[in-house]
Amino acid sequence: MMTKKQHIDYWLHGATENIKDMKAAIKSKRRSMAMFCGHLAIEKTLKGLCAVRGVIIQREHKLIKLAKECGLDSTLTYDQREELQIITNFNIEARYDDYKMRFHATCTPQYVAEWSGKITTWYKELKRIILQERASLPNNVPDMQSLIK
Repeated sequence: MMTKKQHIDYWLHGATENIKDMKAAIKSKRRSMAMFCGHLAIEKTLKGLCAVRGVIIQREHKLIKLAKECGLDSTLTYDQREELQIITNFNIEARYDDYKMRFHATCTPQYVAEWSGKITTWYKELKRIILQERASLPNNVPDMQSLIK
């Protein structure tokens, strides 16, 4: 069974790896894959925020819904909501080939530079909040998510 801090760290580690994957994909000119990795980074960071706040989450990939689950919805601006919706659309893993081809065409170097910058900003700010809240948690507290099995 994981402690709450271990569960938070699990999500942060995954998000950090996805940020690295996004940067590597940009460097290798796999721009649509970079945006997909960016989506995963924000998804996992939001799940880390849910974990730090003790929110039990189900399988969810929609970033607005995750933000609502962990209590961010009331603090988000209209533009931030729009950004999360656009980043959610980068989750193209199971989409049809024609959709993937259109998305690939959208992912110009300029588009990817803009959105990878926004993703990095989201990641850094969410991580800052998580680490701040995580610091106040006691050690060895069991995580509620691990108790549900």
